[in-house]
Amino acid sequence: MTEQTIHSAYERRPLLADFARCAAGLFFTIGPALFLNPLPVLYWIFLAAGMLFLAFGVKTAQKWVTKVAVTADTLTVTAPFRASLAWKDLKSAKLRFYATRRKSRKGWMQLTLKDGRSRIVLDSALADFDLVAKYAARWILENGIELDIPSRENFLALGIRLDRNAGVEE
Repeated sequence: MTEQTIHSAYERRPLLADFARCAAGLFFTIGPALFLNPLPVLYWIFLAAGMLFLAFGVKTAQKWVTKVAVTADTLTVTAPFRASLAWKDLKSAKLRFYATRRKSRKGWMQLTLKDGRSRIVLDSALADFDLVAKYAARWILENGIELDIPSRENFLALGIRLDRNAGVEE
């Protein structure tokens, strides 16, 4: 029996938009700090804000190069460093939803998986995020991992019901 490997990456269009936001943020923060000779307090405020946009840009670049491989046995993420997690060794999982506005359904999900050595964090901009969540759900049940209530509700929002008696249901 051959093992199927699913290869995935973050979708490019949202990342391009994030790069544009980063560039605009740097332009409007670092630009004035360097070229307008503002008051010292404003200089440091602009510089601090610019560092936040720079960190956002680095995180976006990291997602740009991230490659994810999912098999029946492992989850491997390469971005620029490699992290691998054997599903059978999965010890904890969290699935969080972050709204872009208060009381909004718009936002993104973030799946955090740990096995004792590795910690892998993926967000819903990943092309096959639902598939990774299904694999995780299967192994959460298989390994007897207790999830907190928000994680259970977020799996349900993805259409994945975690039922110990029936297994993973869609």
